[in-house]
Amino acid sequence: MVDDDDDCEDIRDRLGLVRKIYGIMSTQLLITALMTLLPYMNEGIRQAMLGSPGLVMITAIGGLVLSYCIFCVESLAKTVPTNYILMFAFTVCEAYTVSFIAATVGDGLLVIQAAFLTAGLVVGLTLYAMTTKTDFTVFGALLWGVGTLFLLFSLFSVFFGPTMRLIYCVLGVLLFSFYLIYDTQLIIGGEDHYAKIGNDDYILGAIILYLDIINLFIYILQILSSSKD
Repeated sequence: MVDDDDDCEDIRDRLGLVRKIYGIMSTQLLITALMTLLPYMNEGIRQAMLGSPGLVMITAIGGLVLSYCIFCVESLAKTVPTNYILMFAFTVCEAYTVSFIAATVGDGLLVIQAAFLTAGLVVGLTLYAMTTKTDFTVFGALLWGVGTLFLLFSLFSVFFGPTMRLIYCVLGVLLFSFYLIYDTQLIIGGEDHYAKIGNDDYILGAIILYLDIINLFIYILQILSSSKD
């Protein structure tokens, strides 16, 4: 009986964690969506963004620094309200970077198409991660290695031709699709999964899902833009 009570309490705690993570992530996506719409709601804002490439470099670097603080300094990620403040600042930096990339495309219809395709892919992959009997959490080391290789590969992407750039973006969609499945199973947890995040890691859980989704959006947007060109 005691074991059953403990199991029920663990399930309640995990469900509470899942609700909190998806609630935070939804807020992050809402902020990103609103900022991405700004350059298409006002041409002056779009021209100002495109005329200030230095600002996007600052936000990109700021996002990296903030993510380092959140992921590498455990006390910051678990201390309220410091963790929420860092998460909000990180989200604003990432949202501006995504907004700048969308502004460079110059076609609002492509941005909307990419958003809907990303939403459909995320819903499908999330449902798959929740229902499949395959445990993707055992592939953590493999995904880390492939992700590192992909990051190094991206440093040379500026020298690629259009065809190689398209292939690179397709590989990016595949990679972050696997990351989304892996991270979803980490968050859901369960006895059938090799690994799971702790109940206090709701900020980390929200950020890793958020990063998976916005990276999927960016690569899908680039694929659509390349196909149009």
